[in-house]
Amino acid sequence: MRKCIVAGVLIMSMDGRKVLLVKHRKLGVWIYPGGHIEENETPLECAVRESEEETGASFDVLNTDEFTVRAEAANSLPRPLVIMDEIVPYSTGAHEHFDMIYLGIARGMEFHPNNESTDCRWFEKEDIESIETFENVKEIIKYGFSTLANIKKK
Repeated sequence: MRKCIVAGVLIMSMDGRKVLLVKHRKLGVWIYPGGHIEENETPLECAVRESEEETGASFDVLNTDEFTVRAEAANSLPRPLVIMDEIVPYSTGAHEHFDMIYLGIARGMEFHPNNESTDCRWFEKEDIESIETFENVKEIIKYGFSTLANIKKK
């Protein structure tokens, strides 16, 4: 089975009530934007690049942990919201994805999707259970809503 390192961003609205999802062209389900890491690219760089390409949205990646390191030649990066080991059922054969999913906050509500997905839209928290996607994606989205609410409380 092909093994891939991928990364994406769960982009939430500033008020913490909506999430921006794309309808994956190959899988036919709603998912957070993201994709495969390219040569000489970090997971964070990949997550930002892929999410910007797929949604055209402006966002900031949040650090989901308060611990940071700043040194002359070593700096910590924002931590992913979650790291998943997923078997993705492509029609050409399943792939194992090691997926780093970051939490992002949109700078506004505008988005301009590209042709990699068939649709892109904002979903409210109440819509998550009814959208067509994998159960693990629903759990990640719910976790993103609760994590953002906890960050906003601080």
